[in-house]
Amino acid sequence: MKKILITLFVCLPAVSQNDMGRFEKANEHYILEQYSEAIEIYEDIIKNIDHENIYYNLGNSYFRIGDIGNSIWAYEKALELSPRDSDINFNIKYLRSMVRDKIIPPDDMYLISIYKSILLKFNLQDILSIIGFIFLILSLKYFLNNFSPILKPVNYLINFSSLFFIIFCFWMALDKYWDVSDKYHGIITTSAVDVRSSPLDRGENVVFRIHEGTKVEIHNLQAGWSEIMLLDGKKGWVFSKDIRNI
Repeated sequence: MKKILITLFVCLPAVSQNDMGRFEKANEHYILEQYSEAIEIYEDIIKNIDHENIYYNLGNSYFRIGDIGNSIWAYEKALELSPRDSDINFNIKYLRSMVRDKIIPPDDMYLISIYKSILLKFNLQDILSIIGFIFLILSLKYFLNNFSPILKPVNYLINFSSLFFIIFCFWMALDKYWDVSDKYHGIITTSAVDVRSSPLDRGENVVFRIHEGTKVEIHNLQAGWSEIMLLDGKKGWVFSKDIRNI
């Protein structure tokens, strides 16, 4: 069985010297196998800074102490910021295989599944950058057309392709925005959680159980309770303290 890939990042751009010093101190604790001390510093840093390297190292540290739920949570946060990072993707895929609940979502149509796989590889900033790049290409084309006829034979193809990609990217951007603004996800961080039919702590309303590391969609909040939905569509209520929001 493969071991989880551990890589400590030593570069953390665009942060204060103090935060960089704390990040390096946490890395030192990790190297010395003082994982709890490293976690404490990483957790303190992410209160003010969102960076994939910090979440990645935090996930590594949680994994080393056997806390799968919080490790997956940290990798999920890193993945949001850097969705194409091979190390993050490898680690989170490995950890997901360790989650006790094997929840299989309903099958999508082939084209929809391709679209979703593409969408997962980009964050909102990436998509907006692609749109900006396409407009830059169109501006250069317009400039060249004024001085040379070299592009005229393929003008129609360039315009059609650019329009297609702009519409596609705008749709992806809207999809990403809706996902970020309208949907809330979390990771179960308690070893086992009873899911109830209503927000009442009674044994008779337990409908099923989920375990540490399971990803859920959060629909409603009510006085210490969260209504969740799993990938396969099952719904219920759990204590909010058992979920860590992504």
